[in-house]
Amino acid sequence: MRLSLGFLVKRPTFWLALILTLVVFSLLINLGLWQLGRADEKLAMEQYLSSREFSQPISMSELESQTKGYLTGIKVKARLTPVSGKYLLLDNQTYQGQVGYLAMQLMINEQGKGVLLERGFVPAAERRSVLPRVEWLNQPIEVVGRLYQRSNNPLSEQLLAESGPVVRIQNLNLARLAEEWQQPLEPYVFQPQVEDWTYPQPWQPVPMTSSKHIGYAVQWFAMAAALLGLSGWVFVRAINKGVAHE
Repeated sequence: MRLSLGFLVKRPTFWLALILTLVVFSLLINLGLWQLGRADEKLAMEQYLSSREFSQPISMSELESQTKGYLTGIKVKARLTPVSGKYLLLDNQTYQGQVGYLAMQLMINEQGKGVLLERGFVPAAERRSVLPRVEWLNQPIEVVGRLYQRSNNPLSEQLLAESGPVVRIQNLNLARLAEEWQQPLEPYVFQPQVEDWTYPQPWQPVPMTSSKHIGYAVQWFAMAAALLGLSGWVFVRAINKGVAHE
């Protein structure tokens, strides 16, 4: 066996395979650890959002002092006035197995600032060329709601807006939308919390939950263990093969 092991050590392919195995193994372990770190971050965020779920709503004027913080989940009471003609449909949304849009419209708050209000989920029509009909608000409302912010995907942050009476967009980028509408917008979406609201309102403040990150971490660690086991099997098999030929 010593002769066989010495023979393997002298072969360049052995060292190349060993280095590649260690690199891939290290990569898989680091990916698993990264997912565990993300799981801790998401768990803290979920607990933070849970505490906000039972908080009392604040006024829009009180919200002004928190505009630089994390706004998702904050409950706010406001008087909002609709702006005619400023409607949009966020494409590629799903709700309870249905595919459709998230309908939103521009409102003006008591401080005269633009706020994007969510009407809710609207199923898509059979033909993509046909946009669904939405009952837009046309009168001022006094309402309690919660805020949420969506992080922009650097790989896909363009609105890809389709012009028309109702603008269909592919990504919700408030900065780009403000340019499109030539109207400054507050950095959040207002989701009313009203009984018997016309449309269902999905609530997914965290794009990926902590449990999913843990699941991905387990997968990476399992792949690392499988690689280690396979490499060990190949190594032992190579030694045994060398012994058999001696």
